[in-house]
Amino acid sequence: MRRTLLTTLACVATAVAATAGGIPTARAAGTSAAATPTVTVNLGTAGKTPNRAGVGFLYGLTQDGSGPADALMQPLRPTLFRGGGARIAGHGWLGDGYRAGTGYRVRADSAIAQARRVTAAPYNAAYHLLVSDVWGADTEQPQNTVYPCDNGDCSNWASFVRQLVNDVRASGVRVSYDIWNEPDGTGFWKRGVNSAQYFQMWDTAVRAIRSVDPGAAIVGPSYSGYNGAWLTQFVGHTRDAGTLPTVLNWHFGNDPAADAADAARIQRDAGVGPLPMTINEYLFGDQQNPGDLAWYLARLTTSDVTGAAHAIWSDCCTAGTLTSVLTAGLNPQPTGEWWTYRAYANLTGRLAAVSTTDPAATAAAAADQGAAKAGILLGTSTGQTGAATVTVTGIPSWLTAGGRVWVAVQRIPDQKPLAAPLTLSNSQLTVSGGTITVPVNRVAGTDAYSLLLTPQRQDPPGSGVPTVVDGAAFTYAGTWGQANGITDMFNGTANWSTTPNSTASLQFSGTRVALHAVKDVDQGILAVKVDNGAETRIDDYAPARNASGVVWTSATLPAGNHAITVRVTGDRNPSSAGTVVALDYAEITG
Repeated sequence: MRRTLLTTLACVATAVAATAGGIPTARAAGTSAAATPTVTVNLGTAGKTPNRAGVGFLYGLTQDGSGPADALMQPLRPTLFRGGGARIAGHGWLGDGYRAGTGYRVRADSAIAQARRVTAAPYNAAYHLLVSDVWGADTEQPQNTVYPCDNGDCSNWASFVRQLVNDVRASGVRVSYDIWNEPDGTGFWKRGVNSAQYFQMWDTAVRAIRSVDPGAAIVGPSYSGYNGAWLTQFVGHTRDAGTLPTVLNWHFGNDPAADAADAARIQRDAGVGPLPMTINEYLFGDQQNPGDLAWYLARLTTSDVTGAAHAIWSDCCTAGTLTSVLTAGLNPQPTGEWWTYRAYANLTGRLAAVSTTDPAATAAAAADQGAAKAGILLGTSTGQTGAATVTVTGIPSWLTAGGRVWVAVQRIPDQKPLAAPLTLSNSQLTVSGGTITVPVNRVAGTDAYSLLLTPQRQDPPGSGVPTVVDGAAFTYAGTWGQANGITDMFNGTANWSTTPNSTASLQFSGTRVALHAVKDVDQGILAVKVDNGAETRIDDYAPARNASGVVWTSATLPAGNHAITVRVTGDRNPSSAGTVVALDYAEITG
């Protein structure tokens, strides 16, 4: 939370050879595609019931807990929220001169209001109350701050903790007390990781909490990253002091499944537990995209972690955007990450076993006989692009009809906002030996992909919204260039040509198609047709740039399969400086 990344990721870019209409002709190279990974999902296994670990949010609500709206939260089925009034004016107990004044009250009231909403039906989620944030340790504390147990004096700290727990008990709301955020980082705790003073502070807080509420849940140590050596020391001390937390918690880490397995070993070695384990901050700033999120969620399903919360790198701390999973503003909208959480929440029934030939590409999967469906969510942790294969084995008879199964494949791009995932296909596949194979072309390394398997055709979530098909999915003939990093275009890409009679075509199923293309001072005239109909000429010249507007919409078409063909004419408006045709995307209705 509110941290500066210590590392940056380097990327390799190819040189731009030339430009046309401000669009570079050479593609910038990102993470290259690795050997084609195969992810195998065995629906013949019946694992545990999905616990939706990972659908949690750090400071995701408005100050009073009323936002965002239920319509944007309930579809995700969240299980964990975390807050404590950080950055709310007044600086908490600390800002009040180490007493319960208005600064303390506004933070405590915010946390209680948020907890009241999300711990009740229909959410019934856990709420981790950040005790240190209510106290005032949110990285904005002054240099002369007197930290808990400075000079061996813990009395004021104990008074604060008892005040907070009494106020929470009086509200009738149940919370879990997360005592101190990231006590290994100088921004929050300046007295040393696992220092003698840290353990004084911790032990004092636990005893104060339990003196007021013996049954209270306590969360910790909430290190900024998984560290087995630190955790071993923490577990050993708190075991001996009688101050073990109720929930063992840490942040981030490279692989939640591996970290949780190590934490379980540490508990066994110490002769304690097993304690519930949570990760109430995960995903660094550059990982907050559908691809990385889906990978992390998949790893969480194989772990013993019971809850995890999406970290915050902007919008702190009362924006009500579910930590940027929604767009900011008066009318928040879903993003690609929101739709990834939606697909994860739709994994119901029993978890299926998943294996992969490449640890960087994996999936979460579940089958639900009662709902007659199976779902798969595919992600990648290294930004890989290119082909991947999803092999589904052990397909039960209840999921098929006449030896075939319907498979809908959706791409979830890293878009903010994103009205709906892109439905790439929805078709029947023949099941052979209980197995099908589904190829997935990973267009961008930040995308996630979801698969829905049903015995009868079923449209996946978001299908009622017009489907956006990126220009990268068109079939190109003739001479075309592709450019990346175009910030005002969908997915940041454009496909362009100046060569007469070069074509771009797209097969689709629907009742209407709209074409989005660049209009600018150097754009030419394109010709477009549907199926074998007559061409319509479209002049893309404009005195001011519109990178992604609708340049043409078809008439209403009969339901079924169609094809759109775009041709570069080489002609231009006399006012235009060029003949460029630059395509962005198509929008399919029906």
